[in-house]
Amino acid sequence: MKTVAIILSLALSGVALSSDVTPASATKMNGKCCQSSDGGRSARYLRIMARRAIPHTCSAYAASCIRDTADMTDGVRMCMAAKAQCLQTGVHVGPYSGRHYAGMARL
Repeated sequence: MKTVAIILSLALSGVALSSDVTPASATKMNGKCCQSSDGGRSARYLRIMARRAIPHTCSAYAASCIRDTADMTDGVRMCMAAKAQCLQTGVHVGPYSGRHYAGMARL
């Protein structure tokens, strides 16, 4: 009987000790559960924030198109054609990717 009490006592103290010593989870921040521990510096978050920073106008998309295709010989011509189409329809179509960006302000 004495050995069972000792074993039970050791088991309970081990459980109590381990719960106090365990480190906090890596996914906890400021006491809130399930938040990322990278502080908003993930690549996905940065891409989304950079995308939101672009004004949604035909001229802004044409400027970013020209900047992105600086090494292509016909980049400026293709981007200006996409801008002209965007000014008429309100939809910017990427000249190389073919992506449609609808709802552009015609500026």
